[in-house]
Amino acid sequence: MSSRSTHVGPSDVRHSGTREEDSRVVRSIAFCAMLVIYGLAFFQRTGIPGTIFDELQTEFQLSAFAVTALGSAFVYVYAGMQLVVGLAADSFGGRRTLLFGSVIMCGGAALFPCADSTTVLFASRVLVGFGSSFVYLSIVKEVDTLFAPRHFAGLLGLTLLASYGGNIAATLPFERAVQGYGWRATLLGVAGFSLLAVIVAWSVLRRLRRDDVQRRRVPVTRVWDVLRNRRSRGLLISGLINFPIVFVIQGILGKKFLEDTAGLSSAQAAAFLLVMAVVSGVAAASGGFVLRLTGHRRKPVILFAVSMILLSTSLMLVAVWCRASGRVYLIAYVLLALSILGSPANLATMKEVNRPDAVAVAISVLNTAVYLGVGLAGNLAGAVLDLFAHNAAAGESRIVYPAEAYATLFACLAGLALVSTLVTALQIPETRGCPVTLEELTGS
Repeated sequence: MSSRSTHVGPSDVRHSGTREEDSRVVRSIAFCAMLVIYGLAFFQRTGIPGTIFDELQTEFQLSAFAVTALGSAFVYVYAGMQLVVGLAADSFGGRRTLLFGSVIMCGGAALFPCADSTTVLFASRVLVGFGSSFVYLSIVKEVDTLFAPRHFAGLLGLTLLASYGGNIAATLPFERAVQGYGWRATLLGVAGFSLLAVIVAWSVLRRLRRDDVQRRRVPVTRVWDVLRNRRSRGLLISGLINFPIVFVIQGILGKKFLEDTAGLSSAQAAAFLLVMAVVSGVAAASGGFVLRLTGHRRKPVILFAVSMILLSTSLMLVAVWCRASGRVYLIAYVLLALSILGSPANLATMKEVNRPDAVAVAISVLNTAVYLGVGLAGNLAGAVLDLFAHNAAAGESRIVYPAEAYATLFACLAGLALVSTLVTALQIPETRGCPVTLEELTGS
């Protein structure tokens, strides 16, 4: 009897069928197409509104709060979908959820540059945020389906690098394209390229053996277990603060701030963000190696990361008041990017302080907190700038906010970083790579 007619379990089908019968080349093409989709999703997250802040504000006559809200609209939807996406990928399979979300992302990406009103701008960002929220967890699920377990960590590392590739593309390359072709034509081109990547992914994935999936009930009790676990609280609080501060600079105000305060040109400011994106990518890829150097101690790495955020925001606050040169801000941006080194340690600790049968839920809850914080931080940044709108200098192509506005913002961010530092030092436990037991959780 052939292997196709023999009764086997889901894992047997996945391991023996998919990985042996499907062509390695076809699986590699599928993986590369998925990486391109994820990189483009990251581009949408970090490039808008930050790189084209002035263009959007001037053309649509928006307040600073409204422009930053375009970024917040994306991340609020993204945050709210994390738990749902994780459950959907488990229930329906990674490729189905990936293609579903990617098509919606492409629709929103094409709608944004065609917008003729603020309503359409926000609607498109909601669509892009909703669609993008499916991509990462779907890729994780599909990698587990298509490849042997020994390749899992390495392929996720490549996925992380792809995301920062999109981040890099959203800085100087995006700025140069906007200067040459305009923001609408550039983003239409990005939308077209995104659709092409989705078509390639669909045409290749449909040729591969599909993993069996099982319908599961929503583990609402697992979410509550994570939220009420006192070992999780410090990580969730710091998650609301740490990366959101980084994102305010990297994806919303970093370029405009340099143009308004440091006197840099658009290209120079975008180049600073390019350096920040490269350092962020290297830091993220180095996180696992650093943990091995520390003997798998998590807390020193997490403390280092948050201290970089505190040092960076404090340095930018002082630099604004002292009218420092652009080099000082570049140093501050690099310090902020180095904080990404703590991301693997945060994720590992979140996994290890929660029950072993709720790993995916625990990570999803942390991701929800992080992106909720990103949205709130973006709203804070816009609100602070609007407080000083009466002192802003309005030109034909851009609005220049006074140094006092940015000093106030950095004072707020430094204060939040100080809170996160204290929470990290006092509330986040050291696991040394050893998960807690159910008995320990029950007794907590």
